[in-house]
Amino acid sequence: MMPLKPLVEPTNSRPQSVLGHKAALYTVLFSNFQQSSWLLAAALLQGMLTLLFPTILTLLPSFLILGSRVLDMILITYGYRPNPYMDGVIQQKVSAQCPDGTGNFGEKPSSQTVVVLFLGSKSNHPLGILSPGYRETVKLFTEMVRDMEANREEYTYITSTSWISNSDPTCNAAREVMTVFYFQSMDGLHKFAHGPIHRKGWDWWNRTAKEHPDISIMHEVYEAPAGHWENIYMNYKPSGFATGKFPIKSRESSHHGATEGKTGHEPERQWIGNIVDASKMNMKSSNIRLGRE
Repeated sequence: MMPLKPLVEPTNSRPQSVLGHKAALYTVLFSNFQQSSWLLAAALLQGMLTLLFPTILTLLPSFLILGSRVLDMILITYGYRPNPYMDGVIQQKVSAQCPDGTGNFGEKPSSQTVVVLFLGSKSNHPLGILSPGYRETVKLFTEMVRDMEANREEYTYITSTSWISNSDPTCNAAREVMTVFYFQSMDGLHKFAHGPIHRKGWDWWNRTAKEHPDISIMHEVYEAPAGHWENIYMNYKPSGFATGKFPIKSRESSHHGATEGKTGHEPERQWIGNIVDASKMNMKSSNIRLGRE
């Protein structure tokens, strides 16, 4: 069987933090209230502006912005302008796998254990994420993510992706938000869970839970041994497990150490993504990707 071919080269830069993306903040805030509430607020603002200024001045900005967006859509659709929504999309069939400590993926897919942690929360208060207590919940959660990112190797933390529920029947409350975390081992996850940052959050919850009955939190943990997980992505922007970054021994340091006889020094770390080519015969079926054939 042919070795799995990675599509990315190792880098000396540590993985970027998943925190601090303004787009995610805007999405969560927008989903905090009903869409009709936002539309009514916009209509009220438009009405107030119409009372204060000439109608043409209040309508012109909306007309120009909407018109420019429609024109942009038409130009992209008919190929007169590059499609920015395709940025980052990998236009081929790929899979996310686990490399060894030297950055080699070997010949067999699903060769290592993967642990998945779901952390979710929801505010059932009319103010949603602006309710008392939820701000502290978000603050503690943010500290936990920073702790994972700062101690990637100790916790065997790989990556994470955040989601907003689209199946919540409660229309008058903020939607559930959930983050999916990936680890290389259950031991690593337990180190995080018993660390001071997670303990701080858990102690706060136990101390104040009765004060905030409208705040919901949850977690789920799954351990998938080698040969019991697989994935495939076609024309897909890296998401979920495919955003993983693994620490490996620096290939340059290892090479120089071997050629120049350097010993007693631990090689510098590099980081490698986990996306491999899945268009070949050695990744054609689910059983093969499970490493069972």
